[in-house]
Amino acid sequence: MSDTPQDQDDFTLSAEIMDRAERKALKAKAKKEATEKAKKLEPTEEEIELALANTKLAEVERAKKKNMYKLVGTFVGLVLVFLAYDYLFAPRKGGMPYAICKMYLELNVRFPQDLRLSTVKNYGKYVRIWYTQLDAFGEYRMENIECYYRRDKETGLSVEKILIDRREVDTEKVALFNKILPVIKQNPPDLTLPTRLPDSLENLQMNTNEFRFQLNLPQKLAK
Repeated sequence: MSDTPQDQDDFTLSAEIMDRAERKALKAKAKKEATEKAKKLEPTEEEIELALANTKLAEVERAKKKNMYKLVGTFVGLVLVFLAYDYLFAPRKGGMPYAICKMYLELNVRFPQDLRLSTVKNYGKYVRIWYTQLDAFGEYRMENIECYYRRDKETGLSVEKILIDRREVDTEKVALFNKILPVIKQNPPDLTLPTRLPDSLENLQMNTNEFRFQLNLPQKLAK
């Protein structure tokens, strides 16, 4: 039995309705899957808060490191400035061998208030000091003193011999001086070394009035 035209139209219509329904169902399914996928990709509130916390923590850490670098840089700069100032401007200090030799010199010159030290050299085993002193005739003389040392079990360091202008000091005087070394070590004198002489002869100037014997002449005679 053949289908009538009416049956054919009904079949075509039902097929179209089913096709529309399937497409609608497929669209709904695809939309649902896309929504679920988007939800999976979308961060949760906990993840967002954790990310923000990590970001703030990272900023704080970077700020701390930056401040630390600034502090370290400032400290290093201050240390370098201090060392440069200490090297260029601060007075140089001598050690105990210089203090001992200087003390002997001050105790044995006739007029220690007029003693002027010019050069100090430490050669390890001995110290040499060039100085100018006022002698009994009122004249300034430039001389040198050399103090030789040896290790001592009790005091640590003692004087072996002393030379003044290449003349050796009596050994008894040296032995008596060694007895007061503990007092000198406990109460050392001023350890400031004399100012270095300039290397250039052009810059080397001497104040001769400082080493000249001044007579208290009347004003008329002075003119």
